[in-house]
Amino acid sequence: MIDATPWADRPHRGPRAEALELSAEEREKIEAIVRLPSTEQRIARRGQAVLLFADSVATADVAMLVGVDYRTARKWKKRFRCESPSEKLADAPRSGRPPSLSRPRTPRG
Repeated sequence: MIDATPWADRPHRGPRAEALELSAEEREKIEAIVRLPSTEQRIARRGQAVLLFADSVATADVAMLVGVDYRTARKWKKRFRCESPSEKLADAPRSGRPPSLSRPRTPRG
């Protein structure tokens, strides 16, 4: 996990970084998800971003530390302003045809 101490409340351009409200239970839950070795990297990256936002790290710094574009980090911060951000770490269902796990049929002939 990334140590937020040197980045928290760091002077930067623009408005002061607002801390993302996170309960102690939610923080523990997200830290556990991030630490699991079996967690998908995209979920771990979002979890790390949530923890950095909760420590008052600026959006631009979170984007740099996590390795995503600034606009993505800004979108995540907006997305995780809810009652239980740990439930929003996974991708939302997408429209379209569901993936097929069966083997393609080959014509016999």
